[in-house]
Amino acid sequence: MLLIGLTGFASAEPASPTIVSLDYCADQFVLALADREQILALSKDSERQFSHLRDKAAGIPKVRAAAEDVVALAPEVVVRSWGGDARALALYQRFGIRTVQIGYANDVDGTGDLLREVASAIGQGPRAEAILAAAPKPAAPSGRAALYVTPGGVSAGKDTMIASIMTHAGLENANAGTGWTSLPLESLVMEPPGLMLAAFFGFDDDATDSWSVSRHPVMRRLMAKAQVIDMDESRVSCGAWFVADEAADIAAALEAAR
Repeated sequence: MLLIGLTGFASAEPASPTIVSLDYCADQFVLALADREQILALSKDSERQFSHLRDKAAGIPKVRAAAEDVVALAPEVVVRSWGGDARALALYQRFGIRTVQIGYANDVDGTGDLLREVASAIGQGPRAEAILAAAPKPAAPSGRAALYVTPGGVSAGKDTMIASIMTHAGLENANAGTGWTSLPLESLVMEPPGLMLAAFFGFDDDATDSWSVSRHPVMRRLMAKAQVIDMDESRVSCGAWFVADEAADIAAALEAAR
């Protein structure tokens, strides 16, 4: 489902409006599509490890998502996914600031629609088309199944972006559930997965994960015996077009291990 709202449009929009981005998911779209001189400020998380285009964010001013800080910069457009207070959107409109509300893509293909929508709103349509034209194509089915695992003991079943990434990588999902589920340790012991996609273990600074199934010695042994492909967490922390690159890298890792 694609949900994107554009509010407060004037009758004649500038071709390359000045922009403020309110969260690191919005940052990815702005950094990929906008000219550098268009960007007045990015979110304070734009250079964090989970921000995929963090290198491009270097040297660009950062701003809190507080409405008063944003208005003080006098942007022509504010781009947000979830950052800031949604109640501030009406305030921006009163100041003549357009708001681009990025929606949610349920699958890999849907991320292209999001990219095109944002590009159109900031006068960079051709740039989106160039990015999508260079996107890797889905891999042929490999006949293999993979289980997605995280430090918190959470896995991804059907109807998730992870499941769509698996399909694009030529894999089946070993998790028969729907949505986000807990890893069933007992079932995994009975039928050990041969392939696991591991994500966010490199972000593992949170002691609250210490009790999870992924920390269990049995689970650690299962992971040691399986083929484990480490995912690029910055590509899956936001549902954006670069999930297709993640799928291609998974497919390449499978091919290299054959």
